[in-house]
Order: sequence, then C-alpha cells, then structure tokens
Amino acid sequence: MKIKLLLLISIFILLYTNGFSQTNTNPKNNNLEFSTGFNSGSLKNLEFAPVSRYDYDGLFYSLNYERKSRNENLFEVQVDYLTTELKSDAIPQLNTDYSKIGLGFSYLKQIFDKDVFSIHIGLQSQTTASLYRDNYYLVDQEFGIASRFTYQLNKKQYLTSKLTIPLVLMRLRGDFGLDAYLVNRYQGALWNLEYGYSISNHFGLRLSYDFKYNRLQIPNAFRELQHQVNLGINYKF
Repeated sequence: MKIKLLLLISIFILLYTNGFSQTNTNPKNNNLEFSTGFNSGSLKNLEFAPVSRYDYDGLFYSLNYERKSRNENLFEVQVDYLTTELKSDAIPQLNTDYSKIGLGFSYLKQIFDKDVFSIHIGLQSQTTASLYRDNYYLVDQEFGIASRFTYQLNKKQYLTSKLTIPLVLMRLRGDFGLDAYLVNRYQGALWNLEYGYSISNHFGLRLSYDFKYNRLQIPNAFRELQHQVNLGINYKF
C-alpha cells in the first residue's frame, strides 16, 4: 500500500511538472527519481528508553526532484520513508517499532565549472518526523549549508558527492514542547556519494551511498548514526 502511494505521488508530480516545463523551462532541466534501498542504523535516545543503544535495519523509499536553472544552479526536493524495528540486546523487552519520514529542500549555486568538474554551494532545509511506540514522537527541523562536487566521467557517466552540515536544530518532542539548538550543542553531518549512468536522453540509473550522523548534547543524550545504500531510476525532461 505504501509503495503504491509513493508511485501515485511520483506519477502526479511527473505529470504536473512535465506540463509546467513545456511552457516554462528548457528540455531536460528537470529530473524526477524514485529509489529504494537498505538502511542500517544505531540510535541512542535516553529520553525515550534507558538503553545504551538500539540497532535497526530495513528498506526505505525515496522520491527526488531536481530542477536546473539556466545558470546551472540547482533546486532539489527529496521525500524519504523508513519503517523498521528498534532492537536492543540489553533490554529486549523495550524493542519497539520505529518509523521516519523526511522532507528536504536545498538550493545550490554553481561557483565553479571547468571542463568536467563543477562545484555548487548553498542552503539546505530538512524536516524529519520520527514515530516510536506509545505515541512518542520527534519532529526535527534542520537548517544548514551544503556543498556538491560533480565529476563527469564521460557523456553517460558521472560521480557526485554532497556534504551537508546543519547549523540550527528545532525539535518538537512529544509532550516536552519545542526547543532550539545551535552548533555548540547539536552536531551533525550528511554525506552522499553517487554514481549515475544515462540509459537514454530521458532515463537514467543512480547508485548511491548515504552516511548520516546526529549528536544532541542534552541531559537525556541523543545520538543517531545511519548508513544507506540505494538504487534509483530517474526521468529527465
């Protein structure tokens, strides 16, 4: 049911953006992608449960849209979804379901372009909602900076790496209210490495790896580390 919903959303976005682009954008400046892959992570949240660490793994799904301007600047939107189970060897009775949905926006300006190598720098916004058992939830809003490096191997293949560093975190925690944290108490990083291959003028494949780390220094400590490997198919128009 969840996969069908994601497919319906992707078809709707494709039809809408395709109709819009025919009158307002140049061909192939838009890229719509659906991907799925495997997520492996570790979580420590003493506010939720007194265990040293939870481990989890499972499939996740992602829908991405990218728009390239005439000046080669990039506007990106990403939606991803993960549902899994938090597992602990220390206290197995506290194992629990865990779901996450994220929505990210970024605007990257090209600052360097020479031959087959280019660099983009810009701003990133990431909203993540995490749902645990017993109606305990977290909603995180991050604002940060992002940089992207792209190397064109040939006409059909490319490598790109993107690093995002959050500077501000706003967190809504169940019944605890809304709090804000700066880099002196909240540290994080998201690193992405991907390989892309163009099948045709309109279709392509992408293989990527994501590393994400979050650390919040509060009395009830919070840490999360994630590894993701995914494969996606994209449509360029």
